[in-house]
Amino acid sequence: MPQNNPKISVIMPSLNVGNYIEQCIKSVLDQTLTDFEIICIDAGSTDGTVEILQKYAKEDSRIQIINTDKKSYGYQVNLGISKARGDYIAIVETDDYIDPKMFETLYNLNENNTVDIIKGNFYHQYDYLDNTFTLNIDQAKDRLENNSSFTLDDEPLFIEGHPSIWSGIYRRKFLEENNIKLLEEPAGGWVDNPFFYETAMLARKIRYIPDAFYYYRESNPNSSSNTFSSFTLPMNRVLDIFDVFNKHDYKNKDVEKLFYNRLFRYIEIILENNNMDIKNLDMPTRRSINKVLKQVDENKVKKLKPNFQKLYYKYSSPLFIIE
Repeated sequence: MPQNNPKISVIMPSLNVGNYIEQCIKSVLDQTLTDFEIICIDAGSTDGTVEILQKYAKEDSRIQIINTDKKSYGYQVNLGISKARGDYIAIVETDDYIDPKMFETLYNLNENNTVDIIKGNFYHQYDYLDNTFTLNIDQAKDRLENNSSFTLDDEPLFIEGHPSIWSGIYRRKFLEENNIKLLEEPAGGWVDNPFFYETAMLARKIRYIPDAFYYYRESNPNSSSNTFSSFTLPMNRVLDIFDVFNKHDYKNKDVEKLFYNRLFRYIEIILENNNMDIKNLDMPTRRSINKVLKQVDENKVKKLKPNFQKLYYKYSSPLFIIE
């Protein structure tokens, strides 16, 4: 085992990722920074995932496996963090993998363990049936300054794009002191969204570099990004983000505008998954959209692009939820 306080605790939640888990854990074990622990939290896999993890745990004492019956990404990550001893927390989703230099590069930016969030860029990976794949580097933060540490007020563009909470590391004491946890919703539950906002709002120091180290597999058909347990899910997470704003009395017009863009983009995603026809939306989904839009400041909507304004006026009407 590494020293009492390893530099990084790697949290790896898993559930039936037998096709990907070996590539994932090998990519972590191949890191150029070696002072870390791996905490695997499996939620009852039945496809050989646990057996593969056990094989590697026998060969490397840095790996521990925790089994749980609770199938909740948020619960699994929270459980892993509660067991962690590292200076920093990394979350690696077990259908993804990482570059060998990820941890060393990010950890070296910690400024004597004073940086709360240290984040790199990532690749969108698309796998094909002929065992080939393509990589597209994420471009959401291309305009973000990256020469020194900052706060969210300094650089609102930090919350642009995918939450990608797994492409960075978090100072463990920062998470503990602020009692920041993921929501413990069933399955994946899009719980990265409120966690992403809360950590960004509360961080006193953030570092970001445009180098990509994380390979985010978009084409896993079982991932929470590709499956909806309910189309109310994105709207429920938007309401949770509103709660984060209110809880911390956080006000920044540029951050709010970016959040509103995300909100309306999520409504578009729901429509896209229903052939752009509101007649296909069930009543719970309609109510969830309408509930979110009641929280929205109309004056701020007027500063958004026209198609988002159109969504607002169309779906904030009480007529939208009349059967």
